[in-house]
Amino acid sequence: MWLDVSHLPRQTIMSRLPRVHQTLLDLQMLDITRDPIEIAPTAHYSMGGVWVSPDEHSTDVRGLYAIGEASSGLHGANRLGGNSLIELLVFGRIAGQAAAAYSKGLTAQPRSAAAEAEARLEIDGLLAADGPENVRALQRANRNTMTEHAGVVRDEEGLRTGLAELAEIDARTENVGIHPDIAGFQDLAHAFDLKSAALAARATIEAAIERRETRGCHNRSDYPDMDPALQVNLVWSPKTGITHESIAPVPDEIAAVMEEVSTEGKLVE
Repeated sequence: MWLDVSHLPRQTIMSRLPRVHQTLLDLQMLDITRDPIEIAPTAHYSMGGVWVSPDEHSTDVRGLYAIGEASSGLHGANRLGGNSLIELLVFGRIAGQAAAAYSKGLTAQPRSAAAEAEARLEIDGLLAADGPENVRALQRANRNTMTEHAGVVRDEEGLRTGLAELAEIDARTENVGIHPDIAGFQDLAHAFDLKSAALAARATIEAAIERRETRGCHNRSDYPDMDPALQVNLVWSPKTGITHESIAPVPDEIAAVMEEVSTEGKLVE
C-alpha cells in the first residue's frame, strides 16, 4: 500500500510532518513532498497484557505492578485513542502509590536465591549457545507468521497454521547461536526479545482461536457475528491454557452518563 501526501502544500507537510519528512529523507532518500510512502500494517497495540488487579494494578507476582500497554489495562474489544494517557497518568499514579505502600510495609527486601540462580543459569546457557540458528532470522520468522496468520482478519485454518509455525520456530530456538562481540551483547538481548515475542505470539493466537466470534478489532471471517457468551476476558497461561473471566457490570453512576456515539463519517481504528 502507498500513502501519498504530495498533493498537500510543501509548507503544510513541513510544519505538520517534520519528523516523518526528515526520517524518510535520512533513511531512504525519500522526499514525501514529492514521493508516495510505502506502508504496511503493523502491531501498534493489543487489547491485552499482563493480568493486573483493577484497583492497584498489582500482578500475581508479589511486588510486581504493571501499567500502560504492558498491562491488561483499560482496553475492551477495541482501543480508544487517549486511553494510553489515562493508563500512564492515572494508573501510573495509582500503581506507584500501591508499590510505595507495599515497599514501605516490608521489614526487609526479600530475595529468592533460587530465582537468582535460575536467571543466571538461563543467561549462562544462552551465552554458551553455539547452534546454527540465527536469532534475528527467528525474530523475522515470528513476525512473518503473525503478519500472515494473525493479522486484521483471521480464521481457524490460518490461526492453526500459525500455531504450528510457532511450534517450529520454538524448536529451532533450541539451536540458536549467541556470539557476543566487540559491539556488545546484542545477540543476547535479541534472544530474550525472541523469547518474549514468541510467548506473546502464542498467547495471541490461542486466544484468537478460542474467541470464535467477531468483536471490536478481533475479526474472524469464519465467525462474523458477536457471541454474547463470549463477552468475557480471556486469561491465558502457558501452563493452564485459557480461562474465561467474567466482566463486572458497569457501575450505575458511569452507566448514567454513557451514550452511543455514531461512527458514521468518522475514521475508526
